[in-house]
Amino acid sequence: MKFNDTYTSREHRFSLGIELTSQQCYLSIPVSNALADYEEYYRIDKARYTAWLQDPSAALPMVVRCRRRELDPALMMQPGAQRGTADPGTWELSEVAAVLARAANLLLRNGGYSNWANTLLGYHSRLHSAPEQVRLSVFAMPCGMGTLSDAVLYENGTLSVEATDELHALLGWLREWAIEGRMVGAKPL
Repeated sequence: MKFNDTYTSREHRFSLGIELTSQQCYLSIPVSNALADYEEYYRIDKARYTAWLQDPSAALPMVVRCRRRELDPALMMQPGAQRGTADPGTWELSEVAAVLARAANLLLRNGGYSNWANTLLGYHSRLHSAPEQVRLSVFAMPCGMGTLSDAVLYENGTLSVEATDELHALLGWLREWAIEGRMVGAKPL
């Protein structure tokens, strides 16, 4: 396989490109093990590739999920026995913002959960001015039966397993981000 990167984000540590033999589009992330640094390549469709070239920040939710190994079925090459790990680095506010926006979009488009979507969009709008307050507010969000963590998404009246799984993966990532900083002395919004 010959991978040709057409876009690289050094800030967010991912690339977009086309595998030259198959003409398959991909998103790649750097990973490391004890022996080497290398990239993992995840298959994406042409529509996402084209859209993400225009707005690379829209790819950040997938980048986050790839780092967490949640999209392994999309790997173009299966990793060896000593699979590397992606360094999550620091919690970049732009990545948090992209995840909040994507989760809100899924809630509006596929779920009709406008109240929860508006809550997430409110956090999104305040993220850069009050990141610790937003983090604590995300941490304080209720979990369990009858809450957002129990949401099921539909597309054209049919259960959308893919959208529901993506939403729950994004919410899990947001919760991890919130837990990391819960001891900060700010009050939830």
